[in-house]
Amino acid sequence: MICAFNRILLVVVFCLTGLTSVQAQDFFDGTTGNRLWSDAANWRDGQLPTEHSLGVIICSDVVVDMDVTIPGLADEVMCNLIVQEGKKLVVETGIYWDNGGDFILEDGAQLVHDGWNQNGVQILALKRIQARSDNHLWNLIASPVMEDITPSIENGFLTESETGYALFAYDALHQNWVNYKDSPFVLANGNAYLYANALDTVLQFRGTARESFSATEIGLAYHPGSGNLAGCNFVGNPLPCNAVVSRSYYVFDEESNYIRPVAHSSDRTVAPCNGIIVEAKEENDAVAFYYGGPYLHPNADYLEISVAKSNAPNTILDQALFSFNPDDRLAKYQFFENAPQVYFTDEGQDLAILGVDSVDVQPLKFKAMENASYTLHFELNDLEVEFLQLIDNQTGTKTDLLATPDYTFSASSNDYPSRFKLVFDPHFGVGENEGVPFAYMSNGTIIINTDGIQGFASLQVVDMTGRVVRIYDGDAINRVSIEGLTKGVYVLQLSADDGVRTQKIVVF
Repeated sequence: MICAFNRILLVVVFCLTGLTSVQAQDFFDGTTGNRLWSDAANWRDGQLPTEHSLGVIICSDVVVDMDVTIPGLADEVMCNLIVQEGKKLVVETGIYWDNGGDFILEDGAQLVHDGWNQNGVQILALKRIQARSDNHLWNLIASPVMEDITPSIENGFLTESETGYALFAYDALHQNWVNYKDSPFVLANGNAYLYANALDTVLQFRGTARESFSATEIGLAYHPGSGNLAGCNFVGNPLPCNAVVSRSYYVFDEESNYIRPVAHSSDRTVAPCNGIIVEAKEENDAVAFYYGGPYLHPNADYLEISVAKSNAPNTILDQALFSFNPDDRLAKYQFFENAPQVYFTDEGQDLAILGVDSVDVQPLKFKAMENASYTLHFELNDLEVEFLQLIDNQTGTKTDLLATPDYTFSASSNDYPSRFKLVFDPHFGVGENEGVPFAYMSNGTIIINTDGIQGFASLQVVDMTGRVVRIYDGDAINRVSIEGLTKGVYVLQLSADDGVRTQKIVVF
């Protein structure tokens, strides 16, 4: 005989699913003692439930060790349910887990549900933290429950020794970091925090899980001022499942400790308990998170550009993305002072991700923070192009990236940033010189790239008042000293038999 509680669940699920005949519920008895959902012997009728079952009643502790989709879920008695790491439990209608047992999501586990429960769905979500080391320092964490989390020793955030952990919140309005040890704070759903620990630990987030089938918006702080992190917001996945994000964003790569840009058109999702970095573009701006199941972007085609030191090619130091999706756009933030930067510039803004409708040639900037040898690696992620060439404006070197996706070069911290250009049109530059960079700063000298210039050439340096301050011709134009020039913006006019080229350059 099914108890009154089960009958209520049966009727509710019957109404919600629109079934035309009464189907039996599935009961998990845990007969074998191994607690595994995937073991048919643990089920009363000897069969695993499916998405076509009426509902599932749990009568014993259970471990969800496989991806599961069911209509409804309830606990018959006090028992614990654990969703294993990497597994996903999808409950399409309602969850009733009211007898006092824990509903546990291991690190990387997912719960997808509609939130249909008068008391909310109470969960205990776990986030495993690896002890900090030379190769692993910070974690960008977020809470997947609606209630604020107060850090404590009991929930894994704090350690007996105050030097054992580090927890920071970013104040986007004032563009500064708040250290928990100086000014304690709670962790709010929708925000992200930097966390590190000298020891391995497991962070615990206990509370009410948001329902998964509706988009959740997180408000952003808009601050158009100056600074390396102007416009930057640290937000967290507010859901207990993998979530798609409504715009381009950064993730913190915990393995290499660098900031990885992710394009809006990418098929990547943000896991529970993880944070991201987004840009506020206007007043009252917001970013939306939503369940990634059926909503993944279909066009994940982009060019991924990574930079590493040549003597450590597997340690990525920075990254930029280029795509033909105009929605892909993200500001370039400088998080680590000594890391090199590869980026684009559009409408005066430095970008980590640039999306365009179409282009024949695209300038690519590079800024070295120290003198070293670097390697750029280019990876096509489903981006189909017939021609892709990298031109080093400083040396004139041309590289067919479809044949050789790596380019190694030496760079100085004094180099002018407009170092490269990406060419997508094999006919680019034939009879066209207007707007193509030809001059670059290096160690107090303006380097003139004469590659492709036809006939006799002369160079004029013009200040912003229109006054010609320097004239060079012949071989003298290749290297121009800036000694005696005051700091400021100048226009270079390079004249040759095949036309006149102009370019602005900054002397600093």
